[in-house]
Amino acid sequence: MDLQRALEVVSQPLTYEGVSDPQLCAQVQALADRDLGIGCVPVLDGQDSVRPVDVLLRLAVATKPEYQTDLYEVHRHWSLMRYLGLFDADSNGRLCLSSAGRRIVGNQRKVTSEELGIGFAVYRAEQWVASRWPRTTSVAVIDIDVALTSGYVRAGAVASSVVQRSGRRPDYLLIAESPDSQDRYRYAVIECKGTKSWTNGLKQMASACEQLRGVSVGDGQPPGLAVGTVLADHRIRCRALELAPRSHGRDVEPVADWVEQPRVFEDVAEVYIEPDTFERAVHVDIDENVPVSAEEMVTVGIQASWASLADFAGNDSAFRRWAPPVFRANLERDVRARPQRVRRQTRGGLDVVGVRNLITLPGGDLEIVFGLAAEVDDALTGRDPAAVIDAQGRVAERGAYENDLPRREVSEEVTAVSDNGAVLMLAPR
Repeated sequence: MDLQRALEVVSQPLTYEGVSDPQLCAQVQALADRDLGIGCVPVLDGQDSVRPVDVLLRLAVATKPEYQTDLYEVHRHWSLMRYLGLFDADSNGRLCLSSAGRRIVGNQRKVTSEELGIGFAVYRAEQWVASRWPRTTSVAVIDIDVALTSGYVRAGAVASSVVQRSGRRPDYLLIAESPDSQDRYRYAVIECKGTKSWTNGLKQMASACEQLRGVSVGDGQPPGLAVGTVLADHRIRCRALELAPRSHGRDVEPVADWVEQPRVFEDVAEVYIEPDTFERAVHVDIDENVPVSAEEMVTVGIQASWASLADFAGNDSAFRRWAPPVFRANLERDVRARPQRVRRQTRGGLDVVGVRNLITLPGGDLEIVFGLAAEVDDALTGRDPAAVIDAQGRVAERGAYENDLPRREVSEEVTAVSDNGAVLMLAPR
């Protein structure tokens, strides 16, 4: 597969199989030794379509906080683009692995499945949010371990308003802005799995559903979604299950990796936060044995998401402005190590600012830009939280238009835009 074919594949909607039905729920529950309190998600069951470039954007944004800015880590981050030639389309327009992707076997296939599992899980989680909370905008996905804990290795348990058990909490905290007002936010948790084995995927889903109950916010369990991506038989399938609303599971003896909730969670976990709240520096470390309210958790989560977006686009001043103390302590950032920032414009006319890299591939050179909509980048550079919220809202309104542009010409770029303002541009040069 050469460059032009790869860009053609990732830029078009391709169908793939989603699985979330009562049979899956029963199969996963049968693998657990206690009631998981899970349910299926009809909107995530059956065939769906996705542009692979949209999955790559979500993978890049979700994993960016895990990377430093030294030479090796930057290389790892850019190497996410190795997945550009992984996908292909069969004669029926279904998403499948390319001939090169099919040759990936053994442990490398496992690693590939795990990493792509993050991108697909975030994409599916956004669909889940849209179905649960219609018209919700600016969905932020925050790596709990990177942004909200004091280190990558933890021990012991925390008994506070935010409760976790070491090693068994979910991967990401999800925060979505309500369409009804700028001060109301909904939150949930996500656990991502990926495997090369259809059978092993069921075991992973059982583990993922247990991990959803590994953290409580405020004094209750937030809604949660477990997503398992399977790369098998040259196809990509995504399983998904959610914590069933108002379900607490059977009364069982608690174990070390299970968090007992003081009350049954509601279908909607929400919190009200005034924009000026973001002006204050709030320290939240869920490894500390101190009470943390849902308001503090969401406030810091949103600030961490803004810092992560700034970091994604190479905006150091904005990263320093918004990164919570724990987040900054986990990451070393040196402005001198940054790639050059550039300004580009999408085919749809959206101004983009970000960092670029030019690589030579079979079929030509490819410019990759990880960036932000310029108006979001400008707002993050300032000190007005309301301006950031407004800018993200405007980008969310036009994001669907950007992603649904008519078929590209051979020489044109491929662009993915997310509701929070993140942009991935792939341009042949």
